[in-house]
Amino acid sequence: MNLESRGQFSLNMQSRQHTFLTVAAIIASYWTVSISMVFVNKHLLSGSYGDVDLSIFVAWYQSLAAIAFIQFIGLFQKMRKKSLQIPEVDIQALFQKDMLKISLTTVIMIVMNNLMLKHIGVAFYQVARSFTLVFTIVLSASMLKQPLTWKVSLACLFIITGYLIGIDEENNIGTLSLWGIMYGLLASLSAAVCGIYNKRFGSAPNIDSLKQAYYNNINSCLFLAPLVYSTGQAGQVFESIEMTSVKFWVFLTVSGVLSLAVAWVSTLQIRVTSPVTHHISITGRSVAQTIIAILYYREQKTMWWWCGNLSVVSGVLLYAWLKSYKLNLSKDKSVLLFKT
Repeated sequence: MNLESRGQFSLNMQSRQHTFLTVAAIIASYWTVSISMVFVNKHLLSGSYGDVDLSIFVAWYQSLAAIAFIQFIGLFQKMRKKSLQIPEVDIQALFQKDMLKISLTTVIMIVMNNLMLKHIGVAFYQVARSFTLVFTIVLSASMLKQPLTWKVSLACLFIITGYLIGIDEENNIGTLSLWGIMYGLLASLSAAVCGIYNKRFGSAPNIDSLKQAYYNNINSCLFLAPLVYSTGQAGQVFESIEMTSVKFWVFLTVSGVLSLAVAWVSTLQIRVTSPVTHHISITGRSVAQTIIAILYYREQKTMWWWCGNLSVVSGVLLYAWLKSYKLNLSKDKSVLLFKT
């Protein structure tokens, strides 16, 4: 191997290592941010600040904090004379029909998720939200006319079996909440519908990912404001003595920043890997989150409870493998067509 070849080999190795380290850092960031957000939300919603229902107020404040954070970053970058600019609000694009559908389903998903998290433990979060994939597959077949194969149905069967085992074991332990189960199903359904709308409509014309996130949070604030007022949650927050603590507002603001970070890092993770890898990463994060929750809250779980979780994870991984196989198959066909 001559000097030039060695130099090229060294550059290729450095490039591959840089790519691997970049992907690993993004995946690690996604795990850290998303797990942190679940624990922060659980802290806010579990009665740590009094017997007040904060599910809608937390969702509204998170959107407000996300908007303020985007404004702050834009102002900070402007002071440093960087290129990042605060997105301008186009009323027509903001209230576009497709954008409103995505924003509305996102709001429903967040509120239902908060209500679910209020009634269940973090360790059961993975199983309680596992029907998102089942609903996505069913809606994709009905709305997007995607074929439903027996292998995909088998993946759904694994998830449903694990879900039922998990519910039964939670009932045996004495920690089952019917409200938590119902809100979990509604959160899963709205998340699936939101994903279908994103897949069906894609990004609105002339709107980049930052602007779409910005618009989504503005619409969320507008949708949630009447609910925060009509339910009396805003009044309860400002009238309660416990809600005047600095710690409470710090946790609320952090949760808002984390909600924006989750959306951004998720998009980044899909961009540097693939939707299939992103799905596998979500599964891995859910397993890690379950283990951390059990250790942190010092919970005791039965063997069947773990079997239920394993069944859910197996179903998700099977579906991810099927999607990956189908993707590789379509790539091979494209290569063959190109060669011929």
